[in-house]
Amino acid sequence: RVLSQPQRHGSHGRKPWRCVRLIVMLLHALFIGAVFLLDPALRSQIRQDQWYMCLYGGLVLFTLAQYLYTANSSPGYVADMLKAGSAMHATFINTTTISKQVCSKNGSLNYFMSRSKIEQHNPQSATPSSLLQMMDLYPPGSSSRDLTCSYCHLIQPPRTKHCHDCDKCILQFDHHCTWLGTCIGIRNHCRFWWYIFGQASLVIWTVALYIQFLHVDMNGSWLKGLTGLTLLLPLIVILIVLLILLMLHTYLALTNQTTYEIARRKRISYLRYEMAED
Repeated sequence: RVLSQPQRHGSHGRKPWRCVRLIVMLLHALFIGAVFLLDPALRSQIRQDQWYMCLYGGLVLFTLAQYLYTANSSPGYVADMLKAGSAMHATFINTTTISKQVCSKNGSLNYFMSRSKIEQHNPQSATPSSLLQMMDLYPPGSSSRDLTCSYCHLIQPPRTKHCHDCDKCILQFDHHCTWLGTCIGIRNHCRFWWYIFGQASLVIWTVALYIQFLHVDMNGSWLKGLTGLTLLLPLIVILIVLLILLMLHTYLALTNQTTYEIARRKRISYLRYEMAED
């Protein structure tokens, strides 16, 4: 029952998100292309200082590449972890039993023994780290938590949540990102942080180019000025959102928390248990 295929409850998938990703690409082309078309002084600067264009172009390519890399990466699907190999299937079924062996002296979890036993059971496995990532979600001293997802019918390790957009259970679920078209979880949270960092840096540079254009072209065409101002205002809003996201996810990474855990702290069972102990 644990290894059965998840039952689908809708036409979820990656195809509907392709339109969103196309829109993101077009927005990059709009905001970046417009400032170069509006500002002739910027075009002259590019011809004189080619390194300037190389740095800016490199940042654009890095941001778009990181966007696509994160959007097409796995957040850590429980079902995919279980498909890593038949040996890992058998080990995962016994994971809760192995990982929760109680030491006779202090009653704590025999965590390091669990990892070594898993590696012994999978000596020829090419990807033992997938299962060990799941084991890491059972910290030493944690209480038993054997829950089964009512949608996927798979055992849910701690900090796992079923995403109704992806229709899959996500390890260390953070949130479902609409702009990326995928969930953010244990396996792509770091990539997501680098994408936000690159995107924020690109928007800061682009906003500076628009401000420079408006300052230099104050006595120029009013239509160009209005167009530049119209594009600058939403860019500033986007920049504020990106900076808030960057600070939030930097804090989450440093404190080993997720957005979902902060937002639903009073509704998550294992966090309620910790709050009761405090």
